Amino acid sequence: MDTKTNNTDQLIEADIVRTLESIGFPASPQVWREAAPAIDPDGQTLRLLGHPVMERWEEPYMQKLAALATAKAVGGTVLELGFGMGISARFIQQHAPAHHVIIEMNKAIAETARAFARQQANPVTILEGTWQEIAPLLAGACYQGILFDTYPTSEADIFRTFTPFLAQAHRLLAPGGVLTYFSDEATWFSAEHLAALRAAGFSKINGELVPVTPPPDCLYWRQPTILAPVIEK
Repeated sequence: MDTKTNNTDQLIEADIVRTLESIGFPASPQVWREAAPAIDPDGQTLRLLGHPVMERWEEPYMQKLAALATAKAVGGTVLELGFGMGISARFIQQHAPAHHVIIEMNKAIAETARAFARQQANPVTILEGTWQEIAPLLAGACYQGILFDTYPTSEADIFRTFTPFLAQAHRLLAPGGVLTYFSDEATWFSAEHLAALRAAGFSKINGELVPVTPPPDCLYWRQPTILAPVIEK
């Protein structure tokens, strides 16, 4: 990434941070758990506490992430963190994993996820709570694929929400398994991003660029591509 592109990315991120901070973040994580989800009348945006948790334009990106997370999961188990509108969960199910485990923090969204699970041909388990609570309780080296896409619940986590999860991801992935996630990178891994992956124990680091078309009023993404990480253990 050249200096001009890097500076542009930083300016865009700074503006997004200011925008999301202006909505406000509750001091207690419990508020996020209890918040009532709202779908915009046009069905394009899922909101919690006024925050755009997921939007429909993400579909091509979620389709790619689901394909990556299930690439090594034939006859195996995929772990998904964050259900949202269920976009990536539906794409994961199209790849028929032997088992699909979903962690979802919000109570109402977790109930929607349970309804989704009952309708699937492939087994789905819903674990309600934060990944910080649940992931450490899961057995290590048991997941052939992991897809991480949770919404930031504080100002400090607006970008690179996945970073604190990387060490757990390395522990949870089976050898040869694939980790992918909403990268917050428009073109390629930043030096800080690469350093965080390596510190967590990953050395097989690659990615694919996915074209996207966020609407002009999207509050959290304003670029025409997003990097889909392909991180192997």
